[in-house]
Amino acid sequence: MSYIAIKDAALNLFATHGYEGTSLANIAKQVGIKKQSIYAHFKGKDDLFLQVLKETFTIELKREEDYLKTNFDKPLKIFLWDALQSYMYRFSNDNRLNLWLRNSFLPPSHLYDEVIDALYAYIDQVDQLYLERFQHAANQGEINQPPSTASLAFSALLDAIGMEMVYGENKRTNQKPDAAWQIFWLGISNTDKTTSY
Repeated sequence: MSYIAIKDAALNLFATHGYEGTSLANIAKQVGIKKQSIYAHFKGKDDLFLQVLKETFTIELKREEDYLKTNFDKPLKIFLWDALQSYMYRFSNDNRLNLWLRNSFLPPSHLYDEVIDALYAYIDQVDQLYLERFQHAANQGEINQPPSTASLAFSALLDAIGMEMVYGENKRTNQKPDAAWQIFWLGISNTDKTTSY
């Protein structure tokens, strides 16, 4: 039980305060154990952080796989818009997405290579999932761009919105995604040239 409680507390604290702002003492206090007890489960702070982060990537990848399976046949515009809205909602309401976005943009310097390797492995798998959906869209005549270009553009849109969510303030964060979405959709769409969702 302590193992799971430690990871849950670490997730919440790392997501809220970042790696540097979280100590093992803080984590132990939140769990209600002594700091030394953490070492029965983890080698130290780095080990705990990396386990929580890599577990987060695994959970997020499963969410993406489930979303694609459930929504694959929706019209592309609805499929992508719903994916974007879910991404923004989860950032505000789910510490896992909050944790990985904050730490992928600014990972702890001494863990940079491990964090970036895990991040890119995750991104490559998600990009492949979305590429399949964009290939389907091309086959259906929904897009006017090559599937790989459309998929990369959507990935870049998510990156830009993620950066804004992490570093922006609420008003800007709420305005920018709508504008970016309009331009993105107009740029790839064959079937809808209107400016509203």
